[in-house]
Amino acid sequence: MTTSSDHSIADIVGTLRDNAAGAALLFDVDGVLAPIVPHAGDARVPDEVLDLLARLCDRYLVVGLVSGRGLADVDRMVPVPGLTRGGNHGLEVATPGGVTEVVPEARRHARAMRAFVAAHPPSALDPHGVWLEDKGVSVSLHHREAPDQAGAEAFLAGPVAVAALSEGLRIRHGRMIMEVLPDVDVNKGTVVRQIIRASGARTALYVGDDRTDMDAWQALHDLQTMGVLDHAHCVVADQPEVGSAVRAAADVAVAGTGGVLRLLHQLAS
Repeated sequence: MTTSSDHSIADIVGTLRDNAAGAALLFDVDGVLAPIVPHAGDARVPDEVLDLLARLCDRYLVVGLVSGRGLADVDRMVPVPGLTRGGNHGLEVATPGGVTEVVPEARRHARAMRAFVAAHPPSALDPHGVWLEDKGVSVSLHHREAPDQAGAEAFLAGPVAVAALSEGLRIRHGRMIMEVLPDVDVNKGTVVRQIIRASGARTALYVGDDRTDMDAWQALHDLQTMGVLDHAHCVVADQPEVGSAVRAAADVAVAGTGGVLRLLHQLAS
């Protein structure tokens, strides 16, 4: 068994292409397929990337997206048939042509999530440069556009976090974002395990760029250790905002979304 730390990107591509019939290609969306923009609602996946994903679906066993966005938003951004999708950090999963499924345990927190959203209208968040993205089963609080980043982070880590925890919810921090989720033991790693086991893939690639993607990389390494995977390739789409811990957790780096685009071309060629 080999990990991508043993090889260059060219070697990884070769392994994946040689084992395409048993390979799973999994990607985060923001910062990987779509460039990061000041407002998450403005993010777009380039047409060239969409075309390449469609070509990959015809060649590889599984091509999938694993995102913190809700699946409805993922499907809007990446309208490519044949993709397996995990949204809301694994709280939602859909196979190609399948109905979106919400983790049953998450439904028990629906009332608490609605109470949290109601208690944090724009009038309470705007003065801190924070805006709330309601994803139904979870919530994202963005502060990328806040004029006072330190103040926005303190506001989120203080009263907002306390309010979420008091509702029995949990919080998770990402890049310029704090997420409020049901208190369920689900993350990008759990959905990656589900996709790999359901597909029977023996070779897998996951490309990410944030702390939440570390769970997916760990899942691939765990599956390899268990003998479920023969090859596990953990790639970071590196850029200035990527933290040192995230870089250290990946095996190989490519240069941001441009590097991911080149990788897609290599995989499709």
